[in-house]
Amino acid sequence: MPSVKKKSPISLKTIEKAEAMAAMEIYAYIYNKEQHRIEITSESEKKQEENIAIFEKMYGHSYDITMMEIWRWFHYTSPERDKTYSIYNICEIYADCMSRVDKEPMKLGIFVGQDFNKRQYLGDEWVFNGYIYEVKGFYSDNEIRLLILDDFDKERRYFEKLKIKFEETQEVNPSNERPRIPENVRIEVWRRDSGKCARCGSREKLEYDHIVPISKGGSNTARNIELLCEKHNRSKSNNVV
Repeated sequence: MPSVKKKSPISLKTIEKAEAMAAMEIYAYIYNKEQHRIEITSESEKKQEENIAIFEKMYGHSYDITMMEIWRWFHYTSPERDKTYSIYNICEIYADCMSRVDKEPMKLGIFVGQDFNKRQYLGDEWVFNGYIYEVKGFYSDNEIRLLILDDFDKERRYFEKLKIKFEETQEVNPSNERPRIPENVRIEVWRRDSGKCARCGSREKLEYDHIVPISKGGSNTARNIELLCEKHNRSKSNNVV
């Protein structure tokens, strides 16, 4: 049987497009010398150091760290794949990766070393919804994505059962009981909201909340349901906000 394990949380630094473009231009100035026909001289190396100093003063971030954050996504942006990507292409692909990482499992390269030029590639890890996942076995990338999504859904259902078991203290009159939210709607809402409170981003004590309450004619559809933490759900009460 496949073995999927959720490991430590991961925090990803989001590089803005302008910063990513500026860093990649400095990178291309020296390291894409064949494409740009640049001869490596002491003067060109000095120019690179000046550009890095200007970059770090302008953006307040280390050039090396910025470049390593971009190249951690080399599975999607590496120019050594089927074709050579332009600086603009690499930055667009990087931005797309960052927009998808909380919605689908993504493969990330592991690098060590503070100096970008001396970094060491150690292998890959899978990240999804703020966590690193480990999958043991020989599977394709698409199969690994499906296994992680399946594990994510199993964990969600497990904690929902625990919530029902330990937190429901009031007996509900069957004649007045609200229709239960269908399982497929719960899965759709959980994935859409990335397992976070729609108001504050918390992952603690999450509840399914009807935007328009059932008592006021609201439906059990994904469009009318969102994830809220207990604090924001209780503060809302029966109001439509």
